[in-house]
Amino acid sequence: MAIYHCSMKSLSRSSGRSAVAAAAYRSGERLANLSDGQVHDYRGKCGIGHTEIVMPEGVDAAWALDRSALWNAAEKAEKRKDARVATEFEVALPHELTPKERIELARSFSQDLANRYGTAVDFAIHSPSGETDIRNHHAHILMTTREVTADGLGDKTQFEWRNARLLAEGLPTSHMQLRDLRQAWEHHANAHLARAGHAERIDHRSHEARGLEIAPTQHMGVHATEMQRRGMDVSRVRLEEDAARQNVQSIREKPEQVLHLVTGEKSVFDRHDVARALHRAIDDPQEFQNAFAQVMASAELVELRGEVQDRQGHATELARYSTREMIALEAGMVDRAVRMAESGGHGVEADHVERAFAARSWLAEEQREAVRHVTGEERCAAVVGLAGAGKSTMLTSAREAWEAQGYRVHGAALAGKAAEGLEESSGIASRTLASWEYGWANGRGQLDPGDVFVIDEAGMVSSRQLARFIEETDRAGAKLVLVGDPQQLQPIQAGAAFRAVTEHIGFAELEEVRRQREGWQREASHDFARLRVSQGLSAYDGHGAIRFAETREAARYAIVSEVMRDHDAKPEASQLVLTYRRADVRELNEAIRGERRERGELNVERSYRTNDGERVFAIGDRFLFLENSRDLGVKNGMLGTVGAVREGEIVVRLDGAQGPGGETEKGRIVTVPVAEYDKFDHGYATTIHKSQGATVDRSYVLASGGMDSHLAYVAMTRHRDAVQLHVGRDDFADRQALVTGLSHANSKETTLDYAERRGIEVEGRRDERSDRDERAERLLGDEAKAIRVPDETEPQAAKESITARVLREIREARDRWTAPREAPEPKPTFERASVTIRLDHLMPPASAREERPVEERTGPHPERNETIDRDRERGCSAERDAEREEDRPSITERLEALQDRGLERGEKREDATPSLSISERLEALRESVEGAREREPSQERETGTEPVRKRSIEERIADLYASMDTPEERQRAREREQERDRERDRGGYEL
Repeated sequence: MAIYHCSMKSLSRSSGRSAVAAAAYRSGERLANLSDGQVHDYRGKCGIGHTEIVMPEGVDAAWALDRSALWNAAEKAEKRKDARVATEFEVALPHELTPKERIELARSFSQDLANRYGTAVDFAIHSPSGETDIRNHHAHILMTTREVTADGLGDKTQFEWRNARLLAEGLPTSHMQLRDLRQAWEHHANAHLARAGHAERIDHRSHEARGLEIAPTQHMGVHATEMQRRGMDVSRVRLEEDAARQNVQSIREKPEQVLHLVTGEKSVFDRHDVARALHRAIDDPQEFQNAFAQVMASAELVELRGEVQDRQGHATELARYSTREMIALEAGMVDRAVRMAESGGHGVEADHVERAFAARSWLAEEQREAVRHVTGEERCAAVVGLAGAGKSTMLTSAREAWEAQGYRVHGAALAGKAAEGLEESSGIASRTLASWEYGWANGRGQLDPGDVFVIDEAGMVSSRQLARFIEETDRAGAKLVLVGDPQQLQPIQAGAAFRAVTEHIGFAELEEVRRQREGWQREASHDFARLRVSQGLSAYDGHGAIRFAETREAARYAIVSEVMRDHDAKPEASQLVLTYRRADVRELNEAIRGERRERGELNVERSYRTNDGERVFAIGDRFLFLENSRDLGVKNGMLGTVGAVREGEIVVRLDGAQGPGGETEKGRIVTVPVAEYDKFDHGYATTIHKSQGATVDRSYVLASGGMDSHLAYVAMTRHRDAVQLHVGRDDFADRQALVTGLSHANSKETTLDYAERRGIEVEGRRDERSDRDERAERLLGDEAKAIRVPDETEPQAAKESITARVLREIREARDRWTAPREAPEPKPTFERASVTIRLDHLMPPASAREERPVEERTGPHPERNETIDRDRERGCSAERDAEREEDRPSITERLEALQDRGLERGEKREDATPSLSISERLEALRESVEGAREREPSQERETGTEPVRKRSIEERIADLYASMDTPEERQRAREREQERDRERDRGGYEL
């Protein structure tokens, strides 16, 4: 599991530190400090994975690429004896990434630092040593304290200013800057993890801020590590050991904290995820094993699916787990959505709907049905539509109908680009989900019963976030409409909320693709939508739209050539280049812009400082907005064309919306004040994530590692006229490798997927039970949950009634257990209207799990596995699946468990010895009932109840005995008593 570590320290002369020495050690080189003549030689140092020096974008300082020249200049520039000569950042690199991906991540963050402060940044990646955690990949990042120029080092950076000056200049304090940099590292690392196809994420917040008592581990510096290796005592070492001891104690007291760490990244996980999270807090092997066992036995942990084994008993799939909190959250989310869908009061009169249809005569019948569906009485409705199926056009008619009825219509989407697309295409005023939540938290934009709230691209919303929006609209009495496609880009965080909700409330579906103009392309879009990637690629390959090059770099050049050729042939057609990696976006933007500049298409240029370095813009450049701005009326991901470049501002004409007839309306003009809005870039290329919801005439896709079937679906369905897929053979050697790579599915799961497969009902948290209760539940199965143990204060008649009912239920259970196996149990039905899941069915108690090894639950025997597979298909529970007839407890065991459960809590079972026969046990039960009745006559008189006749109980016991007194039962009882005698003789049986 990826961990968060980002620390900063200053290298100061007052502490005897030298920038030259630090650079030599971190890079593993031999450097001479010209100021004092010392030579620092670390050429023998192992574990240096990569070193590199980066400059601010737009700064030509080739001299600073020489490590010796750079850091000697840093030493020479400072005159004070206590001067700071460098700043060092130390970051932990996710071990999930490949070496190449770790280099790209370290380079990305280093470039961010260089661009922010105009400095030279020298980073070195260190691999784990043999004495440390093999996953301890990290980077040392040295940053100059002064800005780098072509002639040398210049003024001190803002990071070195005193707080008084920063405040006077209206700039953030050093503490605020450091906090922002810590968060920036989180964003860089998470973005690279996502691009590489990993679900893991890091969190820059402290454990305390997240409500956790587990102390984070601390990284020891080079000097502390060296001192420890020499056997010397180091304060940081003691601190690390103290933190580890604290974590052991904290996890022992609250093992569920580890599960909270895991579910911060995944809602459904396996034991490897738990181990990775635990390893971040505990290093000692023995303590780790003890803590791991405690976490896996936590009452908060829920086993959703047992381990899957092959016929030889080898595990083919690990058991899947979640937490009670996550199950309750997702169950509550769906339950609330179902209740909203069943409640009315938000319908639209048919006349208003028909008038909306009349204004758009070209609407297809499935679009009309979708409009009727979302304008119905239900307070929660959903539409599932394939990419390009006309969801936006459908929503335009729905909006007109809602507004004619008097409703206010609001829109939202996860990404700013999607929110902008929803507003432009449907006329529904829209903002991002984060913006809505921020407003609600500050008392603004509250919903009321007269509102309709539309969430577009709902398939990208996580379970936690969608649950909050469902709760808010339900509380306000408003109507919620969800629109999306669960097969497009998956939520980055936990859950597949949109799919879970639509499966329970139903949905209207738009299946006819309308975006692509060619019929074969629409069929291919259907294939991509159904994740039939091979068929979709075959269609485009047959039309020459898949182009292979020897390398990814060559594939980028091919894209640039195709973009320019198509632009020359049809200048008015909109174009967009899509790729998975931001690094490729940068390369493609620069290459396309360079071609246009050489042609003379970009003449008047100006340089502007963005949050990511210097950028040069000219009239005609493509412009991409990277942050929402209410003042400008723009959202993250919006595109436009530069109309003018002036001192301190850029004039941009936004791309217009596509009309129903295919015409493109002119977009509005926005003047961007770069001093206030600096998050923008060139817009010739963008990431696939930012393109969801976009439509262009022609698109060009660069395939790369990390792409999956969902990304392929989005990338290959943005166009109207044509799309080209360009592939470097260093990423995918041939077509088969391309198909295999792009066919990989990363569909998100919800805990309800597993609950419903097994016919489980979720109710709430499992109550803690005594050892006797757990034993009775294991022996009696589901029948134990229906037993209500009589209380000592209850009248005798009531107690006898309960006792009689329990005995009858045991007899009925016996009949079912002995029934022919040919009659399979009916599959439990799942009521969609009431999503209540019994948590105590999801996983046996901890003691039961310890007593029943995996072999008993699943079994290494092929014939037993076949029976388990058949039973699971019928919806049986995990424990019942693994039981065979010969493994079932006898009637005597079940009866003993019933007595143990405490039908007469005041009776001491002195006669419950293992040698008692069935009749003796039944007689003991009868006597205990009679004794209890004789002790409580006063209660009968006070309540006016009549006791059940003594004969009645005797008759019932006699009936039960008669039904059990068969030759088979007697033989089974004798064999069991003989086995117990043998156990007693061996000393292995305790009374």
